[in-house]
Amino acid sequence: MFEVKMVVTDLDGTLLQSDQSISPADRETLERLGNLGMCRVAATGRNLYKVRLVLNEKSPFDYVIFSSGAGIMDWKTQKLIRTMAIPDQITKELTKYLISEKHNFKISRELPDNHNFGWWESYDCPELKRYVEHHKKFGDAIQIDPVRLFTSSQFLMFFPIESNQFELVKEKVQTEFPELSIIKTTSPLDHNYIWMEIFPNSVSKAHGIEEICRITGIAQENTLGIGNDFNDLEMLEFTQHSYVVDNAPDELKLKYLNSLAHYDNGFTFAVNKHLSHHPGS
Repeated sequence: MFEVKMVVTDLDGTLLQSDQSISPADRETLERLGNLGMCRVAATGRNLYKVRLVLNEKSPFDYVIFSSGAGIMDWKTQKLIRTMAIPDQITKELTKYLISEKHNFKISRELPDNHNFGWWESYDCPELKRYVEHHKKFGDAIQIDPVRLFTSSQFLMFFPIESNQFELVKEKVQTEFPELSIIKTTSPLDHNYIWMEIFPNSVSKAHGIEEICRITGIAQENTLGIGNDFNDLEMLEFTQHSYVVDNAPDELKLKYLNSLAHYDNGFTFAVNKHLSHHPGS
């Protein structure tokens, strides 16, 4: 059994409580891992602005992977290690394509300012309206001018969960733009919607973890990951030992080791369960 030297956790729906705090039990577990010399990594779809709403400089993490892997920060020094952007020409071509296909979408500015965004509405979409209304509190939200675009880091699209639109659009976008990465996640605003996140090639939580492994010298075989949703799939495939909390979709619970729900300190349960079963870890 490989010794665990790095523990990676998603934030929303995995580590964070419903009020977006870290429970005393989970905080104590993170601090204990640090005392044991383990590398503690948060891997989240949140942009850096929204990460700072739930974590501060004293939060017990060594690294934070944000924007689903487009950015990495050394949390102790608060220094950016990596930021990735979509090439300007690809931004223009993808915007033109999505408008021609009559899709709704938003475009985030480059990191670390990707809490600022533009949006385009081709047809009435309650989820797009929810997104704009919610996120304009955190940054600039403007209607997209296809002639005057900005350097982007991410496109985001919205699909009803009961439809098959996601897979159909994903196939078309990947065919037209093979240089881009596509990540699926459940909407945190309305669980009846699925979001399609479109990033520069090689963006994923897994690639972020791989980069931190390279920096720290920790092997993939020495990693443990905990997640709760589809945007954690690549992370859970990468980490040697992978858990999902009980509030994860059933198809993920069938595939990975199971823990308690996030509101029942599922992070602590998974860590303790693994370490108790494998005391050498």
